[in-house]
Amino acid sequence: MATYPIFLSYSWAEQDGTERITSLMENYRLRTEDFAYEYYSVSKDDPVQFLPSNKALASAIETQMKQCSCLIILAGVYEEFTRWINLELDAAKKLKIPVILVEAVSPKHTNFKEKRAACATVKWDVQELGDAIVKHAKMKK
Repeated sequence: MATYPIFLSYSWAEQDGTERITSLMENYRLRTEDFAYEYYSVSKDDPVQFLPSNKALASAIETQMKQCSCLIILAGVYEEFTRWINLELDAAKKLKIPVILVEAVSPKHTNFKEKRAACATVKWDVQELGDAIVKHAKMKK
């Protein structure tokens, strides 16, 4: 069975986003015979957020993301997380990890960097998200 290690953006931390996105992935897994996932993140509760510099935080994000096959970000709603999301996008670019944007119901602040980094932008839809992961992420055997 193909397993996709997925890095979920820190921007989910304050919302029920992690539960919602894993619910979509779980529903896709139940519909698809050859799909499994593991998810990773660096959350607001992780001690890494207290590192003394952006450089240290970026290094910690990159270390965690190295094992992942894609980065999933909720597009354009959390302006207060721009610094953190930018570090995640920079790590994904450096590691050549595809970025999938999940578009909010009414995205207000999707920035140019998010749009430029994305290989796919999907709605809150089981099939769209699962298909984007299968198409763009590299599975772990």
